[in-house]
Amino acid sequence: MPPGRALPARLVPLADETLVVPVRRSPRARRLRLVVRPDASVEVVAPRRASGADVDALLAAHRDWLERTLARARARAVPLLGLAGALWLGGERVPHVERLGARASARLRGDAVQVVGPGSEERAAALGRWYRAEAREAVERAIAEEGDRLGLAPTSLAIRDTRSRWGSCSARGTLSFSWRLVVAPPPVLRYVVVHELCHLRELNHSPRFWRLLDEAAPGWRRDAAWLRRHGEELLRYDPASALADPAAP
Repeated sequence: MPPGRALPARLVPLADETLVVPVRRSPRARRLRLVVRPDASVEVVAPRRASGADVDALLAAHRDWLERTLARARARAVPLLGLAGALWLGGERVPHVERLGARASARLRGDAVQVVGPGSEERAAALGRWYRAEAREAVERAIAEEGDRLGLAPTSLAIRDTRSRWGSCSARGTLSFSWRLVVAPPPVLRYVVVHELCHLRELNHSPRFWRLLDEAAPGWRRDAAWLRRHGEELLRYDPASALADPAAP
């Protein structure tokens, strides 16, 4: 296979399961890396010229390490906030009501989220769309307020389902954020927004960037600490777990 083409996921036989490991090419990667994240997700990061045989050799050589590290990550993956089985928004539990309906939708009515749809899959999909819309609204509001205060504005905004970072800033000025930030307390979301806005001026993590962030958000360390404490659970949060019989038709 020519260098640079996408590589298919690998199947890795472990003691009690066969693990599907995705392979992601990165133009910045200088070597093959096997990554086990705190949420127990696994991937291989490959440089442009790595081949499928290179990936297979890496996984074969590190299979024991992968099994041990994955077991530790899964053991640590215990709830800290109790997100599972409930809907959360802005750091608080939100009641919800489900009902059957021909068209799937989710919206906040009063103090409860009303989730409507013909089946559990449709209701879960509608709930996911609602969370992303809420995240976009909250992030846009924070960007408008903080950007006006700091004299900074992105060229565009993206809300994504990212698993490796809460936000990012591209060289073209596009800011991207994880929709899961809308689940966290508002000051945490606002901290991430200010962090990425500062990258519009300093596209790095140099001392100049940290001085800029200190000036823009003097209390940022408190909110960053919240993300360190609760980030693993936030990454695992699945709103559909709060719905009745999520696996039923």
